[in-house]
This record gives sequence, structure tokens and C-alpha cells, in this order.
Amino acid sequence: MMTPHSATAARRTGMHGFTLVELMVSLVIGLLLLLFLSSLYFNSRSSSRLNDDNARIQEDGRYALALIGRNLMQAGFGNMQSGTTTDFPPASDPDLKGLTGCNYGFVTPVAVRPVCAAAPVPAPSDISGPSAFTVSYTTEPYYDATNISGAGTDCSGTQAVNASSTQGGIVINNFYVDTKTSTLYCRGNAGTRAPQPVLSNVDNLLITYDLDTGNQYAPVQSTTDATVAGTADAINGNNKVGWDRVVTVTVCLEMHGTNRVVSGATGQSYYKCNATKPTVASDRFLHTTMTRVFTLRNNATASLLN
Repeated sequence: MMTPHSATAARRTGMHGFTLVELMVSLVIGLLLLLFLSSLYFNSRSSSRLNDDNARIQEDGRYALALIGRNLMQAGFGNMQSGTTTDFPPASDPDLKGLTGCNYGFVTPVAVRPVCAAAPVPAPSDISGPSAFTVSYTTEPYYDATNISGAGTDCSGTQAVNASSTQGGIVINNFYVDTKTSTLYCRGNAGTRAPQPVLSNVDNLLITYDLDTGNQYAPVQSTTDATVAGTADAINGNNKVGWDRVVTVTVCLEMHGTNRVVSGATGQSYYKCNATKPTVASDRFLHTTMTRVFTLRNNATASLLN
């Protein structure tokens, strides 16, 4: 016969629960799992932001280089007037060049014909930018499907100066970096001549001029010094002098992202334009350098003149 005491003991024997040690182990495991999942989330978020910033920089940089390249490849273009002449430069401006450049930007970028800024004081040991340059060419007249005249536009989208259905207009586009806003601008010569922003977060623009100094119509000498590129030295065997000797141009853009996405105390290591040693950026912005080489098609051939 079961006594009340033995019945209570039996009920206690059938009851199970967690000890304090088991509870603490469960809490620790839960916290570790939560910490792991949180770390995984934040790392994924950081990686996603980094990839997004990198994709944005690459896309914007490619667009800017494509715009610059289209202009450079048209530099000095003129419509054929005879077997040896084109309509560039125009008779109204015979000294106009297809390409001219400045080592340290323009004094007044909004001027009709901006002049080059002076070198910093003290003068640097090498040309490091930001460069500025001007591209000029004649557009080609054309008719659209409704027979309405059009003759090309400058970088602001305004129809070229003096364009008509029978003759092309003159386009003069100035490219420069506003160092106060870190923005690459292009300013055309038509309409209101308002500067158009091309690319933001630009740290530097450096132009390398590749010169034909050996009558080869191919690069023989390279320089970042615009004063050297524009020197009026003739090439033996043809009439190309000064800026007409530039046959290819290397465009280098240094850019950074919009968001602070770089983690780590060491910062990001990257190469600036023309640098031989890496630079470490500690501002947590993603930095990159993009370089493209463009041929000045109208300079990389023999002169039309005899």
C-alpha cells in the first residue's frame, strides 16, 4: 500500500526541468547565435554598400571617359573643301586648334576663351594636375527625316555656332575640374555657354600628351606638360607643328565614392595618376583611378598640305 509520502516522492520523480547550468548554457548558445547572425548581416550590408559604390563609380567614370573620348576623337575635324583643304579652322579664326591644354586648369573657366592658370607656388617637381583642355572641331551639316536643318551640338546640347543645313558649325568644348566642388565640367561655346556638370567626386584629371616627333604619325614622346605639347616644333617631312603633333591622349581620372564604405583602420591603398607608389586613403571613401587612351584621328595622319 502506497503511503502519502511515497506518492509525493513518485510525483517528484516523474517531474523534469532545467537546472541553472542548463539554462545558462542555453542563453550563451542563443547569444552566440544572435551575435553570429548580426555579424553576418552587418558584413553583408557593408559588402553590399561597397559593391554598390564601386559599381556606381565605374559606371559614372566610364560615362565621363566616353564623353571626353568622343570629343578628343573629333578634335580638329573639318569638312572637305578640296583635295587638300577642310573648313577647319574657320576663316574667321585661323589660329583655332583642335586640341589645346593647360597644366593646372583655367584662370576663369567661364571665359569665352579661358587662359591657363599659373603653376602653384612653389612649383611642383612634376605636373600632377588637375589638367584642363579645350577641344574644337567643325560639325557636319545634315537633314533629318522631316528636312529640318541640324548640325550637331556642343556638350551643353546647344546647336553648334553658325551651323546651317549647308555648312557645319564650330564646336569649342572646355573640360576642367572645379576643385572646390570636386566636379568635372564641360562648357560649350554655343547658347548661354553654361558649364555642364559631367562627373562629381573627382579628385584629379591628368592628361598625358603623346607626340609624333619622328614623322611616324604614331606616339614617340609622352608628356604631361602642356607647354611642351604645344611647342611650335615642326616634324621633318610635313607641316604639323605645335598641338597638331599630338596623336594620342591618355586621360586619367581620380575619383571617390559618395558613402563612407571602406572599413578597417589601415584605410584603402590605391594608385593615383602617374604614381609609382600607392597612396593610402583614410577618409573611408572608396577611391579609384580610371585611365583611357584616345587617338586624335585628325592628327594621326599626314598633313593634307604639301
